[in-house]
Amino acid sequence: MANKLHELLAVEQDRKHKANQAIGEAIKIFTKQDAAFDGMLKRYVAMEEDSEQIPDESKEMVSTVKEKLQATIEAIVTGLDAHLSKEETNSAGIAKAELVVDNTNFGTFSATSLLALEAQLSKIKELYQVIPTLDSTRKWTFDAQKGFYKTEEEVKFRSIKRPKVVVKYEATKEHPAQTELLYLDFQVGKYETTYTSGKITPAQKATLLKRIEDLLEAVKIARSKANNVEVNNLKTGQKIFDFINNGIF
Repeated sequence: MANKLHELLAVEQDRKHKANQAIGEAIKIFTKQDAAFDGMLKRYVAMEEDSEQIPDESKEMVSTVKEKLQATIEAIVTGLDAHLSKEETNSAGIAKAELVVDNTNFGTFSATSLLALEAQLSKIKELYQVIPTLDSTRKWTFDAQKGFYKTEEEVKFRSIKRPKVVVKYEATKEHPAQTELLYLDFQVGKYETTYTSGKITPAQKATLLKRIEDLLEAVKIARSKANNVEVNNLKTGQKIFDFINNGIF
C-alpha cells in the first residue's frame, strides 16, 4: 500500500477497476460455467467372463468455489483498501462512527468511507448470491483432506436381452411340450459412479448471505451516526459568483 496520498491516488482507480473485473468474471463463472466445479468417475465392472469391456468415463473438477472466491477476494480487498484509505485520508478530522457487527469491531470510519463500503458490499452480495450449491438430490460428504465434497459409489446394473426358450406346458403322452421363445434381460455388468464437487451446501450459502446482510445493516447504522453532526453552513457560493461577475454583471 502506498505511504503518500499522491502515490495512492495513482493506483486507486486501477485497483478498483481490477476488483470490479474480478467480481464480474466470478459472477459469469458461477452462473454460466458452474459445471467446472463438478467432477465424476464412472467405472464399469463386468459380471461375466469374456464379457464386453466398457472403458471408464471421467470428468475432472476444474476448481472449487473456495479457490475461485479466494482469487476474487484478493482483488476486491486490494481495491477496497485503496478506496477506503483514500477516503479516510481525505476525511481526517471529520465526524466518524464505529462499525461493529456482533463481536467484531472493524474500526472507525467517516460517512464517505461507509458509503463506499456499502456500495462495495452490495456488489459482494451480488457475487455471493450466485455461488453454485451442491445437487440436493445426492448425499454428499466433505473430504477435508482433498477440500471438496464427494458421494458414495452409486451402482447401476447393465442388462442385455438374450433369447431363452420358456416351457409353457410340459409334454404329455397326448401333446408335445409347448414352448415360447422370449428375449429376457440378463445382468452382465454394473456401473460404479462417484461424483465430486467443489460447490458449497445451500446452508453454507445462506450463512454467508446472512453475514453480508448483517454487515450491510451495520454499515448503514454507522453511516447514520457519522452523519449525525451539526452542519457547518458555509456562504461561499455567492462569493464565488461575486468574484466571477465583478464589474460585468
